[in-house]
Amino acid sequence: MKLYPLLIKKYFTAPIAIIGVLLLCVTSVFGQDTGSRAAYTRGGWAGAKYVAMGKAAEVIVDDVFAIYWNPAGLAGLKDRERINPDEIQRRAREGSVGSITEEDLVRFSDDTATRTVFQVGISAAQLDIEREAGFGGVAFNLFGGVMGMGLYSIQSKDIEARDESGNLLGKLDYSGSVGYLSYAWTSGISSIGFSLKGLYEKVGDVGYYGGGVDIGTQVDVIPFLRVGFVVMDIGTGMKPDKQYENIENEYDFGSPSLKLSMALTSRQSDFILAFSIVRKLEQEEYELNVGISYQLIKNMAVFVGMNDTRFSSGLAVKVWGLEVGYAFSYDNIDAGYNNIVSVTLDI
Repeated sequence: MKLYPLLIKKYFTAPIAIIGVLLLCVTSVFGQDTGSRAAYTRGGWAGAKYVAMGKAAEVIVDDVFAIYWNPAGLAGLKDRERINPDEIQRRAREGSVGSITEEDLVRFSDDTATRTVFQVGISAAQLDIEREAGFGGVAFNLFGGVMGMGLYSIQSKDIEARDESGNLLGKLDYSGSVGYLSYAWTSGISSIGFSLKGLYEKVGDVGYYGGGVDIGTQVDVIPFLRVGFVVMDIGTGMKPDKQYENIENEYDFGSPSLKLSMALTSRQSDFILAFSIVRKLEQEEYELNVGISYQLIKNMAVFVGMNDTRFSSGLAVKVWGLEVGYAFSYDNIDAGYNNIVSVTLDI
């Protein structure tokens, strides 16, 4: 009975302390920022089931889409080999209790270092007011952890351009993209990950480039409770790619986002209730996201969620190593309709 609290003390304290120090740093450096450059990185159109769950994804993501949501979730690709509660129950029914070790019960078996991990994933979103977004990524094990590489992009055409008086100047196209290089590893009951990001944005004929860092953690506090914390866009900003008239040629910092999330799971892990609180440092308001996942049958799960005040829903079907998902959501800008599909494949 005393073993799990000791593990919590041993493995929970370190990642939270690291994230806490980063939190203090980014708050002091960017707390006075009045804007957020590269805000397109916050769209969240990556992985249908995470959109369907109201974007309460940081604590539950455990596949290639963790590159976008929380790099610590990449470690979940290796953790899937761990013995699950159903397997423990099956062994107990068969009388094979002796084969269930103490490590199985605490961490569901941590011996996955030799397992080969390779997953690819893509998602595409058709958004309201003529916007499109997409994500593509790959994840594989490397040096005891999991490496991920991905690209997220969003574009919108024929945007009305107006001057300070509101006069129409014409129409322009917009596009933004961000490339990720991510890595995650597991330490006891905690997973820690980070992403290095390269950004490019184009507004009409004007281009900008920049970079940033995401860092996050996921911790299994008790068998049915997991918490996650992410600091996104540390040091993120943009700079014109060349000298433009009437545009300052300097690095313009944006504002980080802080995301605290929690998930409750059933004993059989067929039901998940997830919450996330998002604080964008340039804004006074908090965003609250809620999502539910239910394993309807063995190969199909359904999802519902609330992204702040907007409803979302979806489903996912998995056959062997292929998972196909679909999500519908109301748009946060004008309550229009958004549709997103995604596919992951384990190779």
